[in-house]
Amino acid sequence: MPTLPGLRSGFAWWLPPLTALLGAAIAVLLSQSTAAAWSADVHLWARDGRSPQEYAQLVLDRSVQEAATHGMMASESGQPQLDGVEVELTDTLIRVTVRASGESDAEALALSLANAAVDEAHFRYGNDAGLDLLGLVRPGARKVAPATEWSAAWASAVGLLVGLALAAASARVVRRPPSSLGRLGRLGLRPIAVITDEAERAAEAGVFQTSGAAVSGTTERGHMLDDAVQIANAMNPVSGIVAFTPLDADSGTTGALMQSARTLAARGNPVIWLDGRHPAFELAYSSPPGWLLGAHWSPVSRSELILRTAAGALRPNGYVLLPTDPLSDQTARDIARSAVGVILLARADASDEALVQARETLRTARLLGIVLVHAPEPDRREFELAYTTE
Repeated sequence: MPTLPGLRSGFAWWLPPLTALLGAAIAVLLSQSTAAAWSADVHLWARDGRSPQEYAQLVLDRSVQEAATHGMMASESGQPQLDGVEVELTDTLIRVTVRASGESDAEALALSLANAAVDEAHFRYGNDAGLDLLGLVRPGARKVAPATEWSAAWASAVGLLVGLALAAASARVVRRPPSSLGRLGRLGLRPIAVITDEAERAAEAGVFQTSGAAVSGTTERGHMLDDAVQIANAMNPVSGIVAFTPLDADSGTTGALMQSARTLAARGNPVIWLDGRHPAFELAYSSPPGWLLGAHWSPVSRSELILRTAAGALRPNGYVLLPTDPLSDQTARDIARSAVGVILLARADASDEALVQARETLRTARLLGIVLVHAPEPDRREFELAYTTE
């Protein structure tokens, strides 16, 4: 027995057509038990300066409706009765829709109600009343219930969907591990590279191959995407100080980031690599040294010292790539908020809570995207499929 893709044996293929047929049968039975209903439309014209809404209220007035029905002749089935009245306004045009249980009753009641409204307008406002009957919108009434064909079609479609859902739920589904890329998208984060441990070791060893096509701004698909090119492409819209900020101490990566610096340089951009991680830029004095006693002391924060150094090294249309300590460090947060762009580094197994907190922390920074590190190979293959065009 053939099975649907992604499902093993046990898929109840007969269930969807059965539920579709059952839904259609139930809809037909319910429709046949519904009382017949017909509707007819007439147009009234408010030709004077009086508000059309004011004339529309005459149509909806209970006494006017009773006068319209009492003035009609009774048939074998009894006195015609209004089952419903609707009014639609288009500028000075008033469209009145009357619903009744019989075809001839609906059309006759529509005309009778319109005439009753015109008479009531003249009674209330005198000869100055400007409400005229233009006539039926279309000759003959239309049947509005029971809508057996439409009901059966909709019920059949719903029954088919319900049957598919029940059959899929009863089948033994081959479960795939949750997608890290899909999870990032739901959290509002943009993945720009997925780095496996093997790819990081290769990058640190300097064995990445950057093709000529990749240097010009596109990526070439081979055994794996060039992580460095992906990261460099994410930095293309900006120039200046770009911070590489790890989510935590286990999210650091150096090889792919260094390769991205080389990729930018190969494109002709001035690039400076400035490592802002501890123990770099440790302040020698946290308080005034003894030989400055009595003199003015103006302490400089570590983040300010790093940013001053980065600004001094920056060249026109160039980059200062600045790896920082984890996001929990105050210096890292200060640098992220002052940089022209931030690339967040996070483990592929980082929790949703940690990622949401990071996004909130960086809400005032320009977050260029997120690089997944220590990623499993399935995440890497999914990234290749999502970001590579054939």
